[in-house]
Amino acid sequence: MKIIRTILFILNLILALGLVLTTMAGSMAPSQMLLPSLLAYGYLPLLAANLLMIVIWLLMRRWTWLISAVVIVLRWATLGFFFQIHAPVQSVVSEEHPYAVSLMTYNVHQFQGPQNKPELSDSIGLEFVALVRKQGPDVLCLQEYAAPKTLALTDSLVLMGYNHYYGAHTSRSGLPYGTVVFSRLPITYVTRIDNEKILVELLKDQQRMRVCCIHMDSYRFDEADREEIERMRRGEVQETSRRTLGKVKETILSHETEWVQHLKAVVTASSVPLLLAGDMNDIPGSWLYRQIDKEMHDTFRDRGIGMSHTYNGGFPQVRIDMVFHSDRINTLSYRRLKNDLSDHYPVLVNVELEP
Repeated sequence: MKIIRTILFILNLILALGLVLTTMAGSMAPSQMLLPSLLAYGYLPLLAANLLMIVIWLLMRRWTWLISAVVIVLRWATLGFFFQIHAPVQSVVSEEHPYAVSLMTYNVHQFQGPQNKPELSDSIGLEFVALVRKQGPDVLCLQEYAAPKTLALTDSLVLMGYNHYYGAHTSRSGLPYGTVVFSRLPITYVTRIDNEKILVELLKDQQRMRVCCIHMDSYRFDEADREEIERMRRGEVQETSRRTLGKVKETILSHETEWVQHLKAVVTASSVPLLLAGDMNDIPGSWLYRQIDKEMHDTFRDRGIGMSHTYNGGFPQVRIDMVFHSDRINTLSYRRLKNDLSDHYPVLVNVELEP
């Protein structure tokens, strides 16, 4: 029995230390020390494991349950990055909120669906148009936007009132591809940060606001990587796991570069109320998330419900599509919309400019 307690004690120390390290990602740049950024992906499993250790020690009537309990209490605030409980908001009445603006961010995955089928682009494009018509956001922030085979999608959106749009560079095929903003509100200023990040300035009843639509560097997981992730989830770490973990490492370091060289100045230097929306390709609690969170407010944490994972491409199901707002903007509502049009789910928010 003593040997079992010793093994459990050592395991408990490892799990407690792991939980502490997962919450240190925001204070240590990946280029300085990568381990906390990697462990940030394990916050929820490590939290669950530490809760289990508390139960085990209590059943054994040992004081050592305090190890996990203290660590959980000290790092409990991190749970709010992943899980929220707010009363649902069904609608926003314009008369009560005259400066309200609705925005949808959506990685449409070239209208190929979660299973990467280009032949479905026209039919998925039509379903996307129906979704936009039903939800009616003022602003659309789209990533991986590509023209379907024959559907004149841009023209369809213009006919629905999205007369102002900017973004999408010309691909090798000669067709528009990339990050794009469609707006029913007048666009008075545009700039391209890089091919996957654009900044536009809009007018809402003569009030200025800016929207930065972004698509951060992707992990570029292929089917072999997804199978490897599933094996790692089951505890089957193999030699081939190095390839997948190498992609994670490269992407985390790339996100640090993107923030330092491109996004930080946009977020910190804007004197105009700003919305930052798009596919972060990173999780809550990561180094990138913490840098943005220091300067802006997460609409999910303002008004979200549950876990709200936005990745629809299989395991891991995480929240990587986000909308942040600066000061002088308040979140009225947040919704994650479930459908099978992409390997992501759209996020729809209503915000209000302070007069």
